[in-house]
Amino acid sequence: MDAGLSFIMANQAKVKENDLVFDPFVGTGSLLVSCSHFGAYVCGTDIDYNTIHGKGRSSRKNQTWRGPDENIRANLRQYKTENMYVDVMVSDASKPVWRNAALFDAIITDPPYGIRESTRRTGSHKDTTKSPDGLYAESHVPVSQAYHLSDIFTDLLNFSARHLVLGGRLVYWLPVYRPEYCEEMVPLHPCLQLISNCEQTLSSHTCRRLITMEKIKEPEELDSLAHLSDPRFSPYQGHNAFREKYFSGLNKRSGKDDTKADVSGK
Repeated sequence: MDAGLSFIMANQAKVKENDLVFDPFVGTGSLLVSCSHFGAYVCGTDIDYNTIHGKGRSSRKNQTWRGPDENIRANLRQYKTENMYVDVMVSDASKPVWRNAALFDAIITDPPYGIRESTRRTGSHKDTTKSPDGLYAESHVPVSQAYHLSDIFTDLLNFSARHLVLGGRLVYWLPVYRPEYCEEMVPLHPCLQLISNCEQTLSSHTCRRLITMEKIKEPEELDSLAHLSDPRFSPYQGHNAFREKYFSGLNKRSGKDDTKADVSGK
């Protein structure tokens, strides 16, 4: 995440000293760095074990594998805000792992769009095989399945409604195919009020919207059924095709470039 955009997101969330800020798709922790700059305690989760533990291939030039200083804690240490680091853990954003309580002053995140990062969650369409005693073997590795964008945003809003304090803010990026965009595409929730919706252009056919929402009430039993009674709260399935439309636009542009090259004889 660009440093300037990270600070804009922290400002949109009104991050201040002694806040507790959470990123459910924390990645390498760039959003945590900007929030810790304002004196907030920061924590996060991610489904990618290697990213959380700072393992795997390095993004640094002339370096094959990540070193001991390439992890989220080290990132904050570099900016002298390590004392604001709570922790990060490997976790699936689609699974409930937190106690049912208002825990966070702000939730700031950039969910995966399926372009550079895969949208996956743990689970399988197949029957899960257990040992005869009904317990998993110690070597059991959870399998994963597709995690559609509409489900990602539904889970994110439901999580924020449960775990934000009253007045706390959710700030996240929503990828959009520009020719089809309308305001009705922005996910809504009965407990969250839409504060702002800003556009960052990515290409001639795609953009992402910076969405800021504020928690205005605690969730009630009927809120979980709101999508059935009010179409405003129904998940927009069109987001699920963003990856295909993104690459379709690139292929069309590439085709035009090839045509120009043929005409010019190059």
